[in-house]
Amino acid sequence: MSGRQALALQLQQLGLELLPAADDVVDVRTPDALWLRDALAALGIAVHALADGCRIPVPADANACAWLQRALAAALAPDALLLDLDGVLADIEGRRALVEPLVVEALAARWPLGVVTSCPRRLAESVLGRHGFAPFVRTVVCSEDGPGKPDPFPVRLALQRLGVTSAWMLGDNPSDVQAARAAGVVPLAIAPHGIGAEAHAERLRAAGAVRLVRGPADVASLRRR
Repeated sequence: MSGRQALALQLQQLGLELLPAADDVVDVRTPDALWLRDALAALGIAVHALADGCRIPVPADANACAWLQRALAAALAPDALLLDLDGVLADIEGRRALVEPLVVEALAARWPLGVVTSCPRRLAESVLGRHGFAPFVRTVVCSEDGPGKPDPFPVRLALQRLGVTSAWMLGDNPSDVQAARAAGVVPLAIAPHGIGAEAHAERLRAAGAVRLVRGPADVASLRRR
């Protein structure tokens, strides 16, 4: 099977409609065209948005084609959702939750959840337990586990522990975005608010965040289907 055939088959399996196209590209119709373009761009792959879909160049190199297929799976059918702790699930300094446990439970019903944090394990587990998140989190990667963000190590370790290869990650700092991208994970970020919010939002976008969202509850509705 050629690289183009393998790519076309994967796109069909992901629920996208194939359109007639030249041999060196695959054109698809999808309501998620802008999402797909931006998610792939964050992973270093340029595609072109069409009026109602996307044009995806077919790489000539087998390794590049394999990377494109992995990136497509991450963008359109992630196997897991990774979350930062402080600033995403909880305000650790303020000792308050930023999201209801029911929201985390709903996300866990859709994806295996992992927490990737720079906090020490004892603190992370205490916060997750205090706010009722612990039953829904399958793995927690903490500062003791190895190099921290923006190194991709903790993100890759979370994927390994969850037994998956594709995911989205929601953080609140450029280091979260950078770590996710380096690990081949689609990076999302919390939209900042308050003093300095716009400058921080620009830093998140510059780091490569695909979307800025109000909170974890918004993640499930990013794609139209």
